[in-house]
Amino acid sequence: MSGYYHSFVLISPTMALVVFTVGLLLIYVEMNRPGKVIPGSVGLLLTLLACGRLSIAQPRPVGELLVITAGVLLGIDLIRQTHGAVVLAATVGLVLGFHGLVEPPVAWMACILCGTALGATTAVLTWVARRARTNKRIRQSEENTGISGGTANAADKPAKL
Repeated sequence: MSGYYHSFVLISPTMALVVFTVGLLLIYVEMNRPGKVIPGSVGLLLTLLACGRLSIAQPRPVGELLVITAGVLLGIDLIRQTHGAVVLAATVGLVLGFHGLVEPPVAWMACILCGTALGATTAVLTWVARRARTNKRIRQSEENTGISGGTANAADKPAKL
C-alpha cells in the first residue's frame, strides 16, 4: 500500500486537483443516491489522497482562504436562496483559489474546469434540495389542513343533513 502512496505523491498538483474534484463529485453521487457505498468510499479515498498530495506541495494561505470562503458561500446558498450571485462568486473563488493554492500554480484550464464543475454541481444539487424541501412543506400543510391535490370523490365530501 505504501508503494501506491509514494507513486501518487509524484503526480503533479494539477492531477491532484482533478483527482480531488472527481472525489468530491463521487461523494455528491453518494449523497444524492444514498445506499450505494462504492461511490462514497472511492470519493473519500480520492479526496483524501489528493489532499495529502496537495499538502506536500505546501499550500499557500491565500489559496486555502479562497477555497474555504468559496465553500462557505456555497453553504450559504444551501441555507438561503441567493439567485445565483453567491454561487457565481463561489465558483470564481474556487477557480482563483485552486490556481493560487500551490507553487508552482495549477494550470488555468484545470482550475477553470474543476472550479466550474464543483460550483455548478453544488448549485444544481442545492436547487434540487431546496425544491424538495418546499414540496415537503406544501405536502405536509395539505395533509394538516385536509386539502388534497387530486380530485375529490364522494367519500371525501362531508354529508349534508
